[in-house]
Amino acid sequence: MKKIAGSVLTLAAVLSLTVVGCSKKDGAASAGSGNGDGAYAEVKKEKDPKTKKLYDFGGMTVTIGDWWSNPDSEPGSKQDEDTRAFRSWLGETYNFKAIQSDCAGWSEHPKFVSNFCVTGGDENYVFIIDGRSANSGVKANLFYDLSKINNIDWSKPKWDQGAIAKLKKGNSFYCFSYGKPEPKDGMFFNKRILQENGYDPDYPYDLQKEGKWTWETFEDMCKKLTKDTDNDGVIDQYAMSSFNTQFSYAALDSNGASLVGRDANGNYFNNAGSEKSMEAWNWIARMFATYQLPQGEGASWDYFYTAFINGETAFLADQEYNAQPNGRFSAMKDDWGFVCFPLGPSGDGKYHTIHDTNMWVLPSVYDSDRADKIMKIVDFYTEDVPGYDSPDAWKDGYYAGFRDSRAVDETLQLMMDTPNPRFDTLISGLNQGDMVWGITGGWQTPQEAYEGCKNSWQSLIDDCNK
Repeated sequence: MKKIAGSVLTLAAVLSLTVVGCSKKDGAASAGSGNGDGAYAEVKKEKDPKTKKLYDFGGMTVTIGDWWSNPDSEPGSKQDEDTRAFRSWLGETYNFKAIQSDCAGWSEHPKFVSNFCVTGGDENYVFIIDGRSANSGVKANLFYDLSKINNIDWSKPKWDQGAIAKLKKGNSFYCFSYGKPEPKDGMFFNKRILQENGYDPDYPYDLQKEGKWTWETFEDMCKKLTKDTDNDGVIDQYAMSSFNTQFSYAALDSNGASLVGRDANGNYFNNAGSEKSMEAWNWIARMFATYQLPQGEGASWDYFYTAFINGETAFLADQEYNAQPNGRFSAMKDDWGFVCFPLGPSGDGKYHTIHDTNMWVLPSVYDSDRADKIMKIVDFYTEDVPGYDSPDAWKDGYYAGFRDSRAVDETLQLMMDTPNPRFDTLISGLNQGDMVWGITGGWQTPQEAYEGCKNSWQSLIDDCNK
């Protein structure tokens, strides 16, 4: 849960949370100088093709319902401030309000979404969902077919085509997202430990730049960094303290593998036992058995974070959200960097991240006129903010969280350029731990773990494909 909350909070800091509470005057002041409409004088206003006048939504309010947002929170950055100001100006210009808010908590959210999509109500909702609600919602006809929205150009660069493809059936699609895909799984490294062991503190960056940051070079470093420092026959310094789930997902992806795949016809299939996947599982098992700091007796489940933050280990595989300003690593004494997960021997030779963006859906209870209005407001809400619409504008929200610019300019750039889709999270009821926990814990071989869950997984996948 901490992982999920941290990830979405990172995204929220970049994209902002709300459009209410800022005046036109405040928006102009925060974004710069201008005439007439302040900083937005050069923003082309859009007319309703039906009336030939500016869109006027008559004070309509749209709520973007998630499980984490506090609309009364303080802006987290200058970009956040400017985003709120611009969205406020859009609301005043077209006479609407839009707010992103936690309509229900994490555990209650799927039920809240399902109930509203069945019964409807006076509220104008667009929901942000995850895999718990996705395919089950499509099968139950809970979500609006967005291909029938008449006033949005879905080919615009701002729309995340990877997200749109997640719940696509033929020409119909049922979810969307906007902006760059969030960079996710990679490898954090401790620069002090590398330097004390004879490496340049930026060595992983240099390997990545040369395309030589691979399983092999990573494991070579782990061998050197895992040792018995007092010669008592017991290993007391380990190379890594990684999050076992995130390490596993990233290792599979780096080797051209996955837990679940999807074929050309849009059908899901169990990919956890494929040749490339098994190659990855066997390597994962060896890495955790040999180089992972063991969990001490009575230690918390997240002991690996504590170990890395305290400078006990050199590597931690996990998601970039740890680097958010004032986040988990902000007070870490040692300097650290962040690279992509190393390349596997059977992958495509490109550094990846796993595309697992949350999905935005429109309840199917609305008639076409109301649906068009709601989505047009969302179209305005997701417009690029003046001053942040250059190709590299997305970087501004990340620099403050990392210790060096290479993490953003090199690593996150690679992640943005080559995101890979993730499908296992769309299979309701599938427990990834069926494979991960036994293998990384050392009490199951990869083949044993696969044989133990393949039938139950296949049943869930078959149900999803119906």
